[in-house]
Amino acid sequence: MIALRPQIRQLEYFLAVAETLNFTRAAERINVGQQSLSTAVAQLEAQLRFRLFERTTRSVRLTEAGEAWLPYARAALAAADDAAKAAADIAVGRAGLLRVGLATTSALEVTPRVLRAYREAHPGVHVLVQHFDLADPSGGLRSGTSDVAIVRPPFDTEGLELHEIGDEPRLVMLAADHPLADRRSVRFREIEREPWVDVDTDPIWCSFWHVQEQRQEKLQVGARCRTLDDMLEAARTGAGIGLLPDSIARAQSWPGLVFIPVVDIPPSPVAVASRAGDGRPAVQRFVALVREPGVSGVTAAP
Repeated sequence: MIALRPQIRQLEYFLAVAETLNFTRAAERINVGQQSLSTAVAQLEAQLRFRLFERTTRSVRLTEAGEAWLPYARAALAAADDAAKAAADIAVGRAGLLRVGLATTSALEVTPRVLRAYREAHPGVHVLVQHFDLADPSGGLRSGTSDVAIVRPPFDTEGLELHEIGDEPRLVMLAADHPLADRRSVRFREIEREPWVDVDTDPIWCSFWHVQEQRQEKLQVGARCRTLDDMLEAARTGAGIGLLPDSIARAQSWPGLVFIPVVDIPPSPVAVASRAGDGRPAVQRFVALVREPGVSGVTAAP
């Protein structure tokens, strides 16, 4: 049968006596009355079912059992101190887990910069980065799988807080043999009647990427896609065109594709987002860091 677990206070009393070998000095050290200390030690010995100290009128010394138990008591008290410190660090955002969602924003130069800066500023916080495709423009905030996210509005932001940190041009992706492929820029009217790619996702997001506010004719859907790779493949094979932010277009070489700026449509905003009312320090510090001058500003990663 395992003895009842000692209380933290009992461990502190035992260690004070074990390290001073004097009940008077031990009581002064931990600021309790000597009689209270003696009673607490006697109760601990009864609980453990062995004597911790040999006491005479002139001396106090540890018993053999007390010597054997001493390192365990020290380790238990140190673990309790570590737990208390960890709780304090978590409470103020210096430790714990922060889940960061990236909603097709990993190619931005700000993304690795802010992740590195946050990790350096808060080494006790484990930062878990999660990538989300076109199906979730909120970067995991809607599903609760992220605590904070770098996202591309507009989309349904009910229950979320967004802080815009910049924007970037939108480019049309075309097959390399498309009639407009050699152009340096195009206007929306030149591509409006083309078949477009469509994604089963947030309708506000789709409307923005289809430039619905400028359309004079009904959207023609040439291909239905679920991922960015689906969109790129559809454009490369001529099944449908679509728009991409500049950072994704420039992130790597895309064989068989060209990307041309569309000069008369609004740019793609980028924002840092969290759930409304989430006041956890780790979340708020990440949001504040992304918004700092010199950290924010949206360009493609080199």
